Amino acid sequence: MNKPSNFNNFVDALTQELINMPDEQVLEGKDVAELQADAQALLKSARAEAGRRRLAAAKSGIAALRNKPAATGSPVLNVSAADARRFIAQAQNDTRYTLAARKLGEMSDEEVFRLYAQMKRLEDARNKGGEA
Repeated sequence: MNKPSNFNNFVDALTQELINMPDEQVLEGKDVAELQADAQALLKSARAEAGRRRLAAAKSGIAALRNKPAATGSPVLNVSAADARRFIAQAQNDTRYTLAARKLGEMSDEEVFRLYAQMKRLEDARNKGGEA
């Protein structure tokens, strides 16, 4: 365990030596303004590159989502709005579902598909023995 301790001591001593060293000696005659400008340019370039990478990652993520098929096993994929409405109408008489307050004729197709998918997920969960 001496090695990490010796290394830490070395790093601490080197750090302290750099802190105590005069600026002129650290810079070795280089122009401070030029060094600052170079550092700012490097930082700006790094930020731009990071932004480009984030944008590329976001674009690929969006593309992946757009190309991804609908949820696996989604009951909505192969059913028409009329079939979904029929299923919901039949379920209104089923004690497993509470749909008495629903006005099926006034629901948009989107609402019908959402409700149908929710009911199918509940049905699947029951069939698998899970709680819904």
